[in-house]
Amino acid sequence: MVVELDETLYPNVEDVLMSFLSPLAETDTEPPTDDDGIGIQINRVGGSDDGITDYPRVSVICHHPDPRGASKLARRVQQRLQNIAGNDIEVDDEPKPVCVDFCRTDTPPESEPYENPDQRREIAYYVLGLQRPRS
Repeated sequence: MVVELDETLYPNVEDVLMSFLSPLAETDTEPPTDDDGIGIQINRVGGSDDGITDYPRVSVICHHPDPRGASKLARRVQQRLQNIAGNDIEVDDEPKPVCVDFCRTDTPPESEPYENPDQRREIAYYVLGLQRPRS
C-alpha cells in the first residue's frame, strides 16, 4: 500500500491575520512605521500541527501612543478574532480564500513595557486552527 503525502503548504498565519485585522489598523510583523504610531504587530511564536491542521500560537501586539487607545485596540482585536471562524479571508499568494477553524485566546491583552516612552502597547496570545487549502 502506497500512502500519498500531502505537500500542500499550510497558509501563513501571519499573512492571514494581517489581512483579517487590517480594517482595524495598519498590520505588519514589525512595529508600526506610520507617524501616528498606531498599528497591530502579528508574529507566530510557536504551535504545532497534526498533519491535517496547523495550530499556530501567535502574539498580537497593539501599538498606540495612548494607554487607553492601546487597550481599546487590543480589545477590538480580541473581539474580531473571536469571530474569525468560518470567514473566507482573502490572502495574497493564496490560490483561494483561507478559512480558520477556530481561534482561542491563550493570554488576554495586557500592557507591556516598551522602550519608546511615547508609545504604549498591549500584547495578547492566541491559538488558531487552520487546515491546508483543498484542491
